Amino acid sequence: MAAPRPKISVLLPSLNSRKFLEPRVDSLRNQTFADWEAIVLDSHSTDGSWEFFKSVVESDSRFQLHQVSREGLYAALNKGLELVAGEFLYIAPCDDTMAPEFFAEMLELLERCPEAGIAACDCLLINQEGHELRTEDMVEQLSERQIRDLLKSGTVRTSPLPISEIKSNYRPPLHDCLLHFYGSSVYFSLTQLLIRTTSAKATGFFETNVGSAADFGWLVRLTSLTGSIYLPKRLATWRFHGDQLSLRRDNTRLAAMSKMCQNILPELRQRYPGLLAPSDYNSLLLPYKILLARSVIRRLLYRLEALAHMCATLVTHPLTTLRVFYRSGFRETLAGNSLIVSILQRKGLVPRRLDTIR
Repeated sequence: MAAPRPKISVLLPSLNSRKFLEPRVDSLRNQTFADWEAIVLDSHSTDGSWEFFKSVVESDSRFQLHQVSREGLYAALNKGLELVAGEFLYIAPCDDTMAPEFFAEMLELLERCPEAGIAACDCLLINQEGHELRTEDMVEQLSERQIRDLLKSGTVRTSPLPISEIKSNYRPPLHDCLLHFYGSSVYFSLTQLLIRTTSAKATGFFETNVGSAADFGWLVRLTSLTGSIYLPKRLATWRFHGDQLSLRRDNTRLAAMSKMCQNILPELRQRYPGLLAPSDYNSLLLPYKILLARSVIRRLLYRLEALAHMCATLVTHPLTTLRVFYRSGFRETLAGNSLIVSILQRKGLVPRRLDTIR
């Protein structure tokens, strides 16, 4: 008789992160929801990680151990995607953790909203010792601006709304996908997401030749397929230890992100025929063009193009455009971001509070 399928499959990629493994494993074992499997994907660690996992298995059979070739994080995750058996998928970076109620509360969200393929919560940022991240933890690794930006991170982004409306909400397909065209991810980290396995497998594998931008591209494709549900609680933690490549934003990473957004456009045209006008598709890439412009003049031209698009939209959709101007501001319009918000508002692709979902 076949063993019953676990409700949640956890992918735990590991490479020489022994010092963080005990809090990572403890955060799994302490979950109030216990029906899960943990698929360990160790890339032949040399710091005692493999031996630690073998000791864990002796007392907890929910852990499955796999040694995978040392081809990078995303190659390991791709191997894990082939192994998952659970109805839901959780990707557990080995240096992060989550609150004991993470699985229980995220599952409750997805059960209340079966059309959502993603449940997302906010992140608590912590230092190497597991305490809440502070400025003094980062002064030797990051600039003042990077520190300021990081300390404001961890919250799932949404289209501009009055703050009183930022409550648990359902975001239909394409909402989060189009917000990725702002020039950054809607989600701070994979650690804050619980994903239906059917949605994850429909998304396909992570790219393995684009560095730390691979999770961004995977999330763009995922959010083009399914809606998400958001819980504004910090149930996941993300650990800062100074060498995360995703913090070091440069034009190479940004260009890769722009290319990923550009590549998804033909699929969006085919999957949602007639939803967006040709001018909408053209304007979606303007924020990236502005960010990647190599000269002040080129950047100014793109900003003027964004403003011209908004003026044209003002003629055809005056009330919606004025509302976007009011909520986003003139600066966001010149950055091209208000164009995306305008598209979301005009097409009704906006968050809906859970108490309005049936």
